[in-house]
Amino acid sequence: MNRRSGEVRAERRPREPCFGVAPTVVNQPLGPIRYNRGVQPDDFRPVTFDEEETADRRRHYVRYALRLAIGFALLFTCVYLAFRWSGDAVRFAASRIAARGVATWHVVGTVRDAATHQPVPWASVDDDPSGRPPFYHADADQSGAFDLVTLAEPHHIRIAATGYRPQTINVGRVWFLWLPRGRERHDTELVSE
Repeated sequence: MNRRSGEVRAERRPREPCFGVAPTVVNQPLGPIRYNRGVQPDDFRPVTFDEEETADRRRHYVRYALRLAIGFALLFTCVYLAFRWSGDAVRFAASRIAARGVATWHVVGTVRDAATHQPVPWASVDDDPSGRPPFYHADADQSGAFDLVTLAEPHHIRIAATGYRPQTINVGRVWFLWLPRGRERHDTELVSE
C-alpha cells in the first residue's frame, strides 16, 4: 500500500523477538516513521534504538551550537556598542574639559515668516553669545532651510533676520555625555518688526 495515503497497514514484525516475547501484528494508521539521515525512505528497515539516539543527539548538538553562536554574536555586538558609546562619551567630555568642543549635534529646520508662512531667506542661526564658548554659526539658504552643527549639551541658539525680531530656541539634550551625536528639528516662525 501507499505510505503517503494514510491507509491502515499491518506493522512489520521485527527480525528477532524483543526480550523473548513474540511480536504481535497491530493495525495502525501510517504515521511518520523515523529513519536515519542518509537512509532513503524506500528502505523499509526499522531504525534501531542506537541509530535513533545518535540522530537525536546530533540534532540536539546542532541546535545547541546554533544557540551558542547566536548568543555569542549578541554578546559581542553588545560589548562592541558599549565600548563605542563609552569612547564617544569620553572623547566628548575630554574635548569639553580642554575647551576644544567638537560640534556633533545637528540642528535643522526652516525659518518662516509668522504672518505669511513664507520662507525667510538668508536668516542667521548662531549659538547664543551669552552661553559658554565655542560658538557656531550657520546661515539659512534661499528657501529658509538651515543646518547648524553645534555642541550636544543643552544651550540656546539665536535665529535672526533683517526686518524680524530675533528668536531664541533651546537645543541639545540633557544626557549629552552618553549620546553626544544626533540631530533635532526646529521649524521657526519669525515676527516682523
